[in-house]
Amino acid sequence: SIVARIFAREHGSNKKLAAQSCALSLVRQLYHLSIIEAYSGQTKKKEGESVEPYDVNLTSNLENQLKRIVDDMCLEVIPPPEDPSSPALLSIGKLAHFEPSQKQNQSGVVPWSPPQSNWNPWTSSNIDEGPLAYATPEQISIDIKSNLLYQLENDQELQKILQERETLPVKNFERGILDAVRHNSVVIIRGATGCGKTTQVPQYILDECIHNGRAAECNIVVTQPRRISAVSVAERVAYERGEEPGNSCGYSVRFESMLPRPHASVMFCTVGVLLRKLEAGIRGISHVIVDEIHERDINTDFLLVVLRDVVQAYPEIRVILMSATIDTSMFCEYFFNCPIIEVFGRTYPVQEYFLEDCIQMTKFIPPPKDKKKKDKDEEGTEDDDANCNLICGDEYGLETKNRMAQMNEKETPFELIEALLKYIETLNVVGAVLVFLPGWNLIYTMQKYLEMNPHFGTQRYRVLPLHSQIPREEQRKVFDPVAPGITKELIWYFFQSHRQKVKLFTAHNNMTNYATVWASKTNLEQRKGRAGRVRPGFCFHLCSRARFDRLETHMTPEMFRTPLHEIALSIKLLRLGGIGQFLAKAIEPPPLDAVIEAEHTLRELDALDTNDELTPLGRILARLPIEPRLGKMMIMGCIFYVGDAVCTISAATCFPEPFISEGKRLGYVHRNFAGNRFSDHVALLSVFQAWDNARMGGENAESRFCEFKRLNMATLRMTWEAKVQLKEILVNSGFPEESLMTQVFNNTGPDNNLDVVISLLAFGLYPNVCFHKEKRKILTTEGRNALIHKSSVNCPFSSQDMKYPSPFFVFGEKIRTRAISAKAMTLVSPLQLLLFGSKKVVSDGEIITLDDWIKLRMPHNAAACIISLRAAMEALVVEVTKNPEIISELDHVNKQMLNVISEISKPLAAGINLAAGGNMRFGDGPRPPKMARYDSGGGYRGRSGTGHRGGYQGGYGGGYRGGYNSYRGASGGRGYSGGGGGFRGSGFQGSGGGYQTGRNRGDTSEGVLHIESKAEKERKEV
Repeated sequence: SIVARIFAREHGSNKKLAAQSCALSLVRQLYHLSIIEAYSGQTKKKEGESVEPYDVNLTSNLENQLKRIVDDMCLEVIPPPEDPSSPALLSIGKLAHFEPSQKQNQSGVVPWSPPQSNWNPWTSSNIDEGPLAYATPEQISIDIKSNLLYQLENDQELQKILQERETLPVKNFERGILDAVRHNSVVIIRGATGCGKTTQVPQYILDECIHNGRAAECNIVVTQPRRISAVSVAERVAYERGEEPGNSCGYSVRFESMLPRPHASVMFCTVGVLLRKLEAGIRGISHVIVDEIHERDINTDFLLVVLRDVVQAYPEIRVILMSATIDTSMFCEYFFNCPIIEVFGRTYPVQEYFLEDCIQMTKFIPPPKDKKKKDKDEEGTEDDDANCNLICGDEYGLETKNRMAQMNEKETPFELIEALLKYIETLNVVGAVLVFLPGWNLIYTMQKYLEMNPHFGTQRYRVLPLHSQIPREEQRKVFDPVAPGITKELIWYFFQSHRQKVKLFTAHNNMTNYATVWASKTNLEQRKGRAGRVRPGFCFHLCSRARFDRLETHMTPEMFRTPLHEIALSIKLLRLGGIGQFLAKAIEPPPLDAVIEAEHTLRELDALDTNDELTPLGRILARLPIEPRLGKMMIMGCIFYVGDAVCTISAATCFPEPFISEGKRLGYVHRNFAGNRFSDHVALLSVFQAWDNARMGGENAESRFCEFKRLNMATLRMTWEAKVQLKEILVNSGFPEESLMTQVFNNTGPDNNLDVVISLLAFGLYPNVCFHKEKRKILTTEGRNALIHKSSVNCPFSSQDMKYPSPFFVFGEKIRTRAISAKAMTLVSPLQLLLFGSKKVVSDGEIITLDDWIKLRMPHNAAACIISLRAAMEALVVEVTKNPEIISELDHVNKQMLNVISEISKPLAAGINLAAGGNMRFGDGPRPPKMARYDSGGGYRGRSGTGHRGGYQGGYGGGYRGGYNSYRGASGGRGYSGGGGGFRGSGFQGSGGGYQTGRNRGDTSEGVLHIESKAEKERKEV
């Protein structure tokens, strides 16, 4: 009989590897379903097993310290094996456990309640003061209606806007939409790009409730997949209502919010913000509108499962799903055959041109290829994907065919874009050109390419970037940003690169890598419609017609290609039942092995107990908007009093690297930031130190510094904000503020605090470990050859060989192109890997083997003692997460253990000699200027300390309703509006609310009170 239907979707650099991954996924699922048994025969040896043993010579002093601390803590030490042919597993098990919680047998549902007179749904708090505290729903409705009618009668500008709104195609469907929403719990609205559904549907619902005297019964939340869309749509809707954001319309995104009034209002937010809101239930919200559901990001798919359960339990709530260009049948069936409203747009024809057409019309000649010899490693990677640039129809001339064949279809042809722009200029038609490129680096490079062009770099042209990483002030320059949900009317010409950056995950080895892949036809069709919004338009495809025909119709849902660890934590935090049970209800459930891998990883991290319920550690990790392993690394950083540095590194994983290299190897100006540590992460910390110094001189000094050092100022600012958010969450969770103080680091000489940070990186980045072979070649955990990425400070300038003090590195992520490359690399010692960067450790008495591939020649007893210390450290994490305040009250034995771990972390402990150097300062400093919509933070600069309790510079304190204002007179000037944080209150305004980026690409919103400088005040007044 059939037990279950299983399937697999996997990725690979070629078809053969993808098929192998699929087969492995199916086998793992069969094993987890108990249909097949585990393989017990001989396994194929990894290439890594050919790596020569590495000699580790410990000093007698360190060996004595290890023995003494193990004896003092009464830790078990595994003896050497009696028979070298039967190696001993160095594992002593867990020394401390969390008490298991009561198992939740039934699936939970997020609670819902309709709007109430004295409840503010946007802050999740009672209204205890002011007129609204005592007003009845009838009084509220009458007041709002009378104000709206007065405005409509007396505001002539608003009357003109209303006339413009009536010309939108969606206006013809207003009555049908309202009738469907009134009589159905779920409605799907499918509308062509530019029809007005995103801005008008919420207003139709709101205005009907106001005019019918039910204003107090209406609060609408509208989700957008990106921050840029949420803010832009909110500003547009506020404009159409003759208001500023913050009245009947508001928004809530990461680092920025403008909350609307408590009744008869519309809140635009990212999906992640709404997910965080769910922890306190959906109280006081009458309608949930989910826009752009076709994008199938993991947050939206997760939200749809939640809403499907909510609708079944509370049929009074109204859910509206909106999108363009989607096959709605799947969503209709998923939501119980709900009605579909088809909104036909007022689109004009769009003439499409493909690569061969572009070459022919511009007579484009590809630039000569680089004559330099390519890396043999890059040439050696197979790629089954056919080169469609070799396929050209007979209607094109031989010259066009030859020129197209010379072009690499996976590269973005800047020269061709330039030629097309010059061709468009000859047509003498006024209009904007929109170019879609995959990722911020290409956008920035294209912008600089055009600005340096003698023709397009003049004042006749404006080249504007649009990306979520740039500040809001820069985004506004574009005017009505062109993102899904917003249509810019002047767009006439449209360029499509057909490539996009995605995150790919393979469950069988728990590895994540990033790749630039071909986009789907669905996304391309939606984008194309913007060129025909108000008149006939043109779309230039930067790929051949043959490639376009081969594109997939739909993009693989993100739930199939991303780790499920974070979403699994969210399921448990919201008490929605079993992880697998809940995800099985998704519109397209993920493979079973990915679910089981997520559960297994969370158990290993001690985030789940024996009943698969959240532990105290798991609850903290669930609230941290970061990958769980990095979250635990941050907690360990607090124990060692290096929490600030670890938070900085963790926050940086959510954004591109700050270095502007335009795809080339880093120069000395960037490499110098690493000192002699051979570490991209140390370089990052040093960049923040130097940037912190520069911005003390004001915004102009900050800008000059970033330009001179070729740093992305927007990335630095957003990373700073993310770091502060992480620190706030930890402090709200009970961690002492002194454990998150800034540290003084020395990147060119001995620095034990920096050694500890690198040891913790070995834990946080596991299993991303590699071994340097020669030149750029490295060997990864899976026994696969890879390269050092060109963006790393460790990448050789040329094909020359490089000698590193240690051959071992940890890295942040893998990039898959023609070859696999490792980014964000840090050199580590073998002892740091033994301590925190390995899972399985065996000993034959002389050789210590880590994870079946790294061999260390060192004393058995020393290795066994280090493994025992690892178990003791894990036990300390268990106790700390139960009561984080004990960090400042550790007993003598635990302090000694931390000191020994610090000694083990020193490079010299493993015989690695780093040159001595100068000193560096590192600190938070004030809030960056011009960030989003609120003012720059401030704070007195504290003096730096020594050891674990390093200097505390700027940051916390001086609070306002939720700020930190009591820590031993700590200086500050940064407080947060919100009832004590986003977790206890879970409002849109809480200082800790919202998923992120790193995790679910959602956002938090904050209200900030600060001490501003004169320069900042003048800037604000201007």
